[in-house]
Amino acid sequence: FPWRAILSMICLKMSVSSQVKVPSSAMPPLDGVAPFEGSVPNDPPLGLLLVLSGPSGVGKDTVWQATAPMLPSFAKATTCTTRAQRPGEEHGVHYLFVSDEEFDRMIREQELLEHATVHGNRYGVPAGPLFERINAGQDVVCVIDVQGAMKIRALFPTCLLVFLRPPKGREEEVLKSRMKNRAPVSDEELSRRIETAYQELAQSQLYDYEIVNEELPHTADQLRDIVLREKKKWVRTH
Repeated sequence: FPWRAILSMICLKMSVSSQVKVPSSAMPPLDGVAPFEGSVPNDPPLGLLLVLSGPSGVGKDTVWQATAPMLPSFAKATTCTTRAQRPGEEHGVHYLFVSDEEFDRMIREQELLEHATVHGNRYGVPAGPLFERINAGQDVVCVIDVQGAMKIRALFPTCLLVFLRPPKGREEEVLKSRMKNRAPVSDEELSRRIETAYQELAQSQLYDYEIVNEELPHTADQLRDIVLREKKKWVRTH
C-alpha cells in the first residue's frame, strides 16, 4: 500500500482526534486515492513523532543515546544512507547502509518518507516502519539533518521539532573539532561543511525548541523534559 495513502489516513486521524483540519498544503498529492469520508472509530491514539535535528557535528546521535533510556516509549527510526560505514557502526542499528542503486530503487518505489543529499551522501527515512509504529499509538524519534527535518514538518505539521546547536560564540570551533574526530576530512570539505552548518543554524527559528549542546548530561535532561511535557499535551489532545 503506497505510503502516501497511509499518510493520508494518519493525517485524517490527527484532524479527527484534535478537531483541527490538517492543511491541504501539508499533504503530498495522493494520485489515485479517493478522499476519505466518514469517521475513524475505535482507533488507538497516534504516537508522537519527535524530530531531533541540527548541523553536522553538533552531536545529535550522542545526545539521543544519552536521552533514550529516559524516554523508553520512543523507538529511533533507522535512517538509510549511501555513505561509507564508520568504525563502530552497525548495519541496521546506527544506519541502514545501502548502495546508490538500492537507494534509487527505494525512491522509485516510494519507500522513503523523505530523502536528501548531505555533504555528497544520500540519507532517507524508510516510511513503512515509522507509519506502522505511529499508527499503532507508539512514539518515534527521527535523528536527522535539517533538510530532512523540514520535509517531515511539511508532512507531519504536528510533529515535535527540536534543534540542537553548539555553544554560542564557539560554533565553528566545536563543530570543526567534532567533524575531525568522527572521520578524516579534507580542509576544503571541512570548510564546505562549516558553511552549510551556518546556513542550518539560521533555520533554528523554524523549530519548536532549541537546545544548546554544551554539557551532555544537561542537554539530555533538557530534551527529556521537553519531550515529556509535550507528550502530556499530545495525550490530552489526541
